[in-house]
Amino acid sequence: MAERARAPAGGWRSLRVRGVALLAVLIALPLLLFAIFERIEAERRALLLTAVQDAGTAIASGLAPDLLALQPDDLATLEPRLQRFADPRRQITLLFHPSGSADDKQFFLVASVPPVAAGRLEPERARLAALGVLARLAQSCSGGTPLTERVAGAGTTPAVITSVTGVTGAAGCWAIVIAVNAEREVAGIAGRPLAVRRALLFAGAVYVLMAALILAIFASVWANLRRFRRQALTSDDHGGFQDVTDVPEMVPVARAIDGLVKRLRDAAALIRQAAEDNAHALKGPIATIRQAVAPLSDADAPDDSRRAAAAALNAALDRLDGLVGSLRRLDGATADMLEMARSRVDLSALLRDLVADARTMRAARRVAIVEQIAPGVTVLGAPDAIETIFENLLDNALSFSPAGGTVRVALASGEDGVLAKVEDEGPGVPEAALTRIFARYYSDRRDMPREQALAAGEPAHFGIGLWIARQNARALGGDITAANRVPHGLSVRVRLPLAAA
Repeated sequence: MAERARAPAGGWRSLRVRGVALLAVLIALPLLLFAIFERIEAERRALLLTAVQDAGTAIASGLAPDLLALQPDDLATLEPRLQRFADPRRQITLLFHPSGSADDKQFFLVASVPPVAAGRLEPERARLAALGVLARLAQSCSGGTPLTERVAGAGTTPAVITSVTGVTGAAGCWAIVIAVNAEREVAGIAGRPLAVRRALLFAGAVYVLMAALILAIFASVWANLRRFRRQALTSDDHGGFQDVTDVPEMVPVARAIDGLVKRLRDAAALIRQAAEDNAHALKGPIATIRQAVAPLSDADAPDDSRRAAAAALNAALDRLDGLVGSLRRLDGATADMLEMARSRVDLSALLRDLVADARTMRAARRVAIVEQIAPGVTVLGAPDAIETIFENLLDNALSFSPAGGTVRVALASGEDGVLAKVEDEGPGVPEAALTRIFARYYSDRRDMPREQALAAGEPAHFGIGLWIARQNARALGGDITAANRVPHGLSVRVRLPLAAA
């Protein structure tokens, strides 16, 4: 297997570095957007002022021929002429300063659109003075340059945009004043600070909420990782990673880590127990070898004693050889428990394949295998571990079944999980030994001596097959139990978790 590339410990992959970068972005983004919006607002404000000024220039250009040719008796015709430029969004006022007047700031209101009633002339003049228009009239007439500016309102008077355009003729100077106070135009250049605009306040609230959520997510993940670290450094077995996380999406990860920790602890316990069991199992052959060495080393020992000692020595060596192989299988089973990767396994198909192989390999024994396997039963586990479970159970059942006997394999699923049964018609197990058959190195084959088993093609049994089967089942979240059948035989039941649909 190719070794996966190891990710660097620091740099951009660091959660702390990414968090600092995220915080910097969250701080810089509103400042950048504010600067952009300020520039856009300034450009929009200038554009609106220019638009009002252009409107004043256009109206002045349209009225200039009439104004320059106007006679004093024709003043009454000005309002109808101004109506051509009427717009509900603006007010047009026409003021006149006669040539030769002693006061350069004296202007007369001669027409307006909408019209101003006779009784409203003085208030209108006061309004124009408040807007600063009267103070600008002489400047516009003398300079011939349109003046456009925003004038803030006072009290209940709304802010307006004013444009003063002068048209100078022989009779005097005509000042065309345009005041725009429609809500749409005024709102675009309102004097209120940008930060207090309603739309900006709403956007700011959304941004703050978004930033708070992002920081909360980051802080929650960081806090859970710190709790995971403390939990990993804790030596006791009270609680697990699932108990220290408060993020639902991290629960499956915590559950998987808890499963790994459990397998590690179980494997550690099995290794300790294996050390004791292995030492106990090896003591017997070693003691036999020691006893057999004495007659073989005694030159005066009878030939019968020598032959018996040699036979005992060979049996002990066979036992040691078998135990070495068993130890290798046990170590492999312990390693498999640590590396057990779970996936969906089609148990129905797996059992059918095992039964077909068993029929082919045990055809000489003339033992029938009857299967009652429900289709489509899927379990959650490791395929190799599950296959080892049922290989050992089938091997055990076939080895105890007499010639002409029947082994039954059944599989069904329910709400509580999957139930599989392997039953034989052998001698069964003494009731007192039912709880011991799953122990390591326990084997009860009194009705089948080793020589008979080897002659029948049976492999040597050292009492580890059922032990491995149960350990694998428990590592997968299930269990194995055994019970005697009536009138004879053994029934082994395997329960495994059902894979979710």
